[in-house]
Amino acid sequence: MSSKHSSRRSSLFASGNFNINNSNNGNDEQSALQQFITEVSDVFERLGWSEARSWSEFGREFNKPSELEERLWTNFLYYRGNYCYIVVATTLLALFLNPSSMLAAMFCVFGMIIFLGVKVETSPGESMSYEMKLLAGTPVCLLVLASAGALFWMSYGLLLGMLTSFAHMVFRTRTLKSRWNKLVEENTKM
Repeated sequence: MSSKHSSRRSSLFASGNFNINNSNNGNDEQSALQQFITEVSDVFERLGWSEARSWSEFGREFNKPSELEERLWTNFLYYRGNYCYIVVATTLLALFLNPSSMLAAMFCVFGMIIFLGVKVETSPGESMSYEMKLLAGTPVCLLVLASAGALFWMSYGLLLGMLTSFAHMVFRTRTLKSRWNKLVEENTKM
């Protein structure tokens, strides 16, 4: 009985691109997700945001700044991974405080993952590229987020995270390690 139902289901979906017996559908979805995660992690590594300093060191020694520009630049370069985590955490916290925003954000994330994994033909025999899928899905996600009010909450969380990070940059005294890191960063850019 189950083979009769599965053959009927496969014949229903055999027309078009949604053949459930096609073993590449799961692999395409997984490879699209893996590709997205790989690209995001590569960007984070290139910008130096993937490595965070210890949080005990992050919360030590706050004073009034004497050389504001030097302190901002040094602390940003040394603690940029921590600042990234703070901005992401405050944005997620702002989303979780509003259930409709959280649901809209989850819908967009899972919708984009599924959309990136589905084979979409733009013309007969030609599939839509990964970049084109991102470009097509982003306005839809923005519309969903805006209609749920999530963009307001996300911007509130981003602003709170950036202000918190900026206050830390201003008032956190520079350590010998952070000064050395700034010197190395400036010399590797040349």
